Amino acid sequence: MTRFCLGRGTSSLWNLAQVVSRHPPQRNFPHMNDESLGSRGIDRFLQIVAIILFVIFAVIVYGHVFSNGLCCADDSMYATVAKNLAFGKGYVQSTPLDGSIGLRPFDPGVGTGPTVIIPTAALIYVVGNVPWAPGFATATISFLLLLFLAFILLRNTSGAGAYVCTSILLLYSLTAGIHFEHWYSMLGETPAALLCIAGAGVLATHPERRSSIVVASVLYGLALMTKLLSLLAFIPIAGWLVFKAMRSRNRSRHLVNCVFGAIAFATPFALFELWKLRVLGLHLYRLNTMEFLGFFSAQSTAANGGLGKVTAVMANALKTYSNNSAVMQQRFGYSPVVLLLVAALALFLLWRHADSDFIKLFFVFAATGALFEISWWLFISIGWPRYALIGLFLYFFAVSCVVFIRQSWLITTVITVQLLVIFSPGYTRFSDPIRFVLKYRYAYTPRLVNLLRTVRFLENAPHEQPFVMGLWSTAGDIEYAMPTVGNFIRYDHVPEDRQSGAILVRNKIWVDFGPMPEFTAWEQKCDETLWDAPPYVVSHCPQKRK
Repeated sequence: MTRFCLGRGTSSLWNLAQVVSRHPPQRNFPHMNDESLGSRGIDRFLQIVAIILFVIFAVIVYGHVFSNGLCCADDSMYATVAKNLAFGKGYVQSTPLDGSIGLRPFDPGVGTGPTVIIPTAALIYVVGNVPWAPGFATATISFLLLLFLAFILLRNTSGAGAYVCTSILLLYSLTAGIHFEHWYSMLGETPAALLCIAGAGVLATHPERRSSIVVASVLYGLALMTKLLSLLAFIPIAGWLVFKAMRSRNRSRHLVNCVFGAIAFATPFALFELWKLRVLGLHLYRLNTMEFLGFFSAQSTAANGGLGKVTAVMANALKTYSNNSAVMQQRFGYSPVVLLLVAALALFLLWRHADSDFIKLFFVFAATGALFEISWWLFISIGWPRYALIGLFLYFFAVSCVVFIRQSWLITTVITVQLLVIFSPGYTRFSDPIRFVLKYRYAYTPRLVNLLRTVRFLENAPHEQPFVMGLWSTAGDIEYAMPTVGNFIRYDHVPEDRQSGAILVRNKIWVDFGPMPEFTAWEQKCDETLWDAPPYVVSHCPQKRK
């Protein structure tokens, strides 16, 4: 039943796109009157509210940036790549995921791409590898994209303030709580989704102009180079461009637009691959690509079902849907059925009542991108919650378009309030990020203070060989904060003749997160504690007797 609804929804969206694409976007101002929600006074008031809400949101996000620094293991890994690039070592990982010794260029396990890592490296080059630099770069990219979208809406609609308020509230409810780090960490899903939305806004503004197609395609290409999953959001855009070209009387011109769009979309990817090829050489580049494809396929359960067996794939997809829909209900507080029903309602209302061709087309691009992203997550992915965020971000930007319904104060207000109520499960965590900022007031948390103290201790600790760590995650934030590069070696790569007198360093949070019996044996053997600043522990391994 769900698959049937998804198919019907997709058909309706494509039909809407065909109708809208025949007409250039129009501003709503000529349709306004004093009794409508779009009156100038009301719009001005809502714009002021949106600015205030945006500033409050920025204060909360940057409070986490400066107080919390690196949020987690993956964030530390991506930040370390940016640090190494800023320090002139290249696009390398110095705590490789496979445990290899030394620096590993273009590690396939680095899931966030150069769109975020290169600006972060530029900031680190200026201010140094301070704990707040990665979060500051990511948060700033996200806020600039939000402002860019608000500017596009302001130029093309008269309800931009209401839209910004609604979308920020919905996105805040989605990420509030212990996972607020998505707004400031280098995990990448947030800037990737915002780049897709910016691309949709640019294309919806002037869908017939070649310049709009090129700029929008570049934005989607940058999203791809932030998180590879963004490719799914571009598929309906590419399909729409090709379909429009095939149905147009001036087919050659539209096909040329498609070619320019394809080139613009592929340019960021091609430039990065050329850089990679130049550094690695042909043989290592081929091995690196094969390893990356293996890493990517491991994130999809379909790869484990045998793509050649349709029955097995379908059965696996249904089982995956059952598991992942339960994860969505538990993690985010609502079911895929609710998402589908609300999207269908938004589609109906916009089709019947919205007076802006721009908004209709913008909704189509955001909604179809969300459909592809969320469908992949529900039916194919391994169900890791943050992999759903790009689709959910696109979805909330799409359904927020209901604020542009031009009926009356009462109807629009009721629809918007109902939309906020439907997704209210996230509001139970609403106060968590605010309490965090009020508690620390932009000061370092105890964990961050202890990280810097541990780094200073290790700088002065006498050692002739790299420090010993567990898995890459157990020393990622320390490696980032160290003034040098390549400070660690994994415990199972230490030569037997060099185990004597080694210094063992770890972040106990990540050691305890994934127990490793062999590393536990190291901890028990190397029990002479040199430094203990929770969660960081430094200990000395005994010297072998001659």
